[in-house]
Parts: sequence; C-alpha cells; structure tokens
Amino acid sequence: MENLETLDLSFNDLHGSIPPSLSKLTFLSKFSVANNHLHGVIPNEGQFLSFPSSSFEGNAGLCGEIYIPCGDVSNTSLKPVMPSSSNNRFRRNSILCVTISIVVGIALLLAVGLLKMSRRGVKDQNDDFDATSAGRTDCKELTVTDLLKSTNNFNQANIIGCGGYGLVYKANLPNGTKAAIKRLSGECGQMEREFQAEVEALSRAQHKNLVSLQGYCRHGNDRLLIYSYMENGSLDYWLHESVDGVSLLKWDVRLKIAQGAARGLAYLHKGCQPNIVHRDIKTSNILLDEKFEAHLADFGLSRLLRPYDTHVTTDLVGTLGYIPPEYSQTLTATCRGDVYSFGVVLLELLTGRRPVEVCRGKNCRDLVSWMFQMKSEKREEEIIDSSIWNKDHGKQLLEVLGVTCKCLDPNPRQRPSIEEVVSWLDGIGFESGTQ
Repeated sequence: MENLETLDLSFNDLHGSIPPSLSKLTFLSKFSVANNHLHGVIPNEGQFLSFPSSSFEGNAGLCGEIYIPCGDVSNTSLKPVMPSSSNNRFRRNSILCVTISIVVGIALLLAVGLLKMSRRGVKDQNDDFDATSAGRTDCKELTVTDLLKSTNNFNQANIIGCGGYGLVYKANLPNGTKAAIKRLSGECGQMEREFQAEVEALSRAQHKNLVSLQGYCRHGNDRLLIYSYMENGSLDYWLHESVDGVSLLKWDVRLKIAQGAARGLAYLHKGCQPNIVHRDIKTSNILLDEKFEAHLADFGLSRLLRPYDTHVTTDLVGTLGYIPPEYSQTLTATCRGDVYSFGVVLLELLTGRRPVEVCRGKNCRDLVSWMFQMKSEKREEEIIDSSIWNKDHGKQLLEVLGVTCKCLDPNPRQRPSIEEVVSWLDGIGFESGTQ
C-alpha cells in the first residue's frame, strides 16, 4: 500500500497513537483520524506537515507541531493534570484575567471591523481578485463574477485540462481575449501549497518559453490561477491523444518543441533568481501556442533554490515514468532530476510512446529500460517513431537519441546540465536548418 493517496480513519472508535510508519506514505494527499480516542505525538515527517488540523480534531490526547503544541510533555499518554486545592484561587484569578482580555480583544476587533465597513461600504465578495507582478495589468479589473461568466460557471464543456488538484478551463474574457483558468479546490493543505508555489514561481520567472500567469484569486475554498491561453494544448495530446492514433507532429516541429522546452528549463535553473527546480517536467506540462512554440507549465510542485543551495529536500512527488531514480533513495530534488525528466520527454518525442506503456505481455518494460535494451542490441533505428524516421535526417535523430541517453543516465552526476542540452539541441537544429 505504499502508493496510497487517501486514508480516512475518522469516526472509527480507534485507541492508541498514530504509527510513525505512516509518514513513509509519500503519495498520501488526504488523511484523517478525526473523532477517535487517539493520544500521543502526531508524526512531523513526510506528508503529515501538509495535512490540516481538521484531520486530527476530536482526539483530546493528540498534540504536535501541526496541531496542538505538546509543550514539555514527553510521554504519549498526555493525561491532563488536575489543579490542587492550594492553587484554586490562582486559577480563578487567571480565568478572570483571561476572560477580561478576551472581551477587550473582541471589542477592539469589532471596532476595527466597523471602521473598515464605514470606509468602504459593503463590498461584494466576488471582487476578490489580485493581479500578479508577472501578469498583464488589464487583469486587475476582473472580478470572480467575470471569471464565472467567462467559463460559463466552470461548465464541463469548458474543461481543457486537468492537474493534480484541479481542472483547467477555457475562458472568454470580457475584453475579447482567451485565457486558461486553473481551479484548485478543497481544504487539502497540499492544494494550498501548490497554489502558493505556482504564484511564487511564476511571479519571479518570466520567459518566452514559460506560461504567463496573468493573475490569481482566493475565493472561499477555491484558488483560481489565470494564464495566457495556449491554442494547441499540450504536447501530450499531440503525441498520444490524436483521434487516428498517429501523431501529426513532424520531426522538425518536434525538435523545435524540444529546443523551446529546454530553453525554458534552462532559464528556471540558471536565469531567474533564485533558481527554480520544477519537479514535474512531462509532456502534459509542455503547452503549445498557435505557432507550436513550447511553454513550460504547472509549477505547483516547484521549489526555489536559494544561493549556495544544491538541492531541496522533497517528498517522493512527480508523475510515474518521469521521476528520477535517485528521488526514492535520497528524497532530494535537484536540477539534474529535472534533466532526467526532460530526457523522458525527449524519448517520447523520438518514439511517440508513453513512458509506462511500451509493450504488452511478459516482457513488457518501462520506456527508459526498453530504450537502453534496444540500444545495447544495436537496434537504435527501431527505437525511433516510424512516422518520423527518414534517411535524410536519420543522423540527426540518432544524435538526439544520444543526448537523450545522457539525460537518462541513472547516475545524476553523469547527467549533463540543461544548458549543455540546450547547446546540443540548438546545434542540431542549426545544422538541419530548422528553428
């Protein structure tokens, strides 16, 4: 059950303490032991730091960093200490002081609230929209009501994509332009963390090969992110979801996409300050505009690299088939980990196959293992998608395959930097005359 994502044990009349071993469930995104009879210290490792306090309420004996502080209590029983008769007077005086303080505090809050209302009147909560520093200023005039109208109240027919914690909708804005709105919803701590990471990353990082964040909004339990609209959707669609089952992307277009995505990733790793580790590079997070220019998207798992940092500590997150092998061993995310994930994308561009759906039968393997096996058997040409194989650029295809193999080296220290990858891919494009 290591891949368990949801565990709800609320209202189960459970006794005892929360097993520390549950912190090893690195894919756990929703967890609740509310309304039981549990006691002891809540684990503070793994995904537990992302769970809201409501996951633990209704357990008088629980405490921890993310719930009720444990103070100096070192045992796991956490039994309440009853006051003795000698300090009853002190207790009554303390209660009186606390009560007076609470009353005064409430009075002050009411006074501040009334003052604000008198200054601005009763403002519609639907106007809770903020424009980011990375976006265009014309989004400052939008309201939540405008966003609801532009997506037909988030109608299912407007869905154009889906992420880990929400859906993406096509929006026709009042000024006549199109936009993509990601709607994150729920009370999961991970959802809030994704929202903050996306806003922080795209407010700092601005590059022609990154999606442009126009604005963001907090509204109730919803978190809305508004982006520039990408006419041609995701690379994943063009490689794997076409109606006739055959990709329509020619090799020169695929190479152009690879070059653009690599430049965007290089900017994250070295161009912006502080540097950013994306942690979820994959074909569905590479969006294409009307000219098939690549734009990296979905920064919900990204992490900032402060000066002199070489890595960030991480849970085992990402998408199966793209996760670097070292993540499960060291739980550290690095720029070389992003390079591995980009190598998987290059392999998809070369093969037209999904990273975990290579073959059927007893000898079925993941795409990376299959590629290395074929290469060891000197069958490189059979790796390439037959729809793009052509003797005129066969040498070029095999050169990109060589770059791909370097990116997918199991040893992260042997992988190239993304800047080196950009240089190699641009050199291949220059030689072939494609841009």
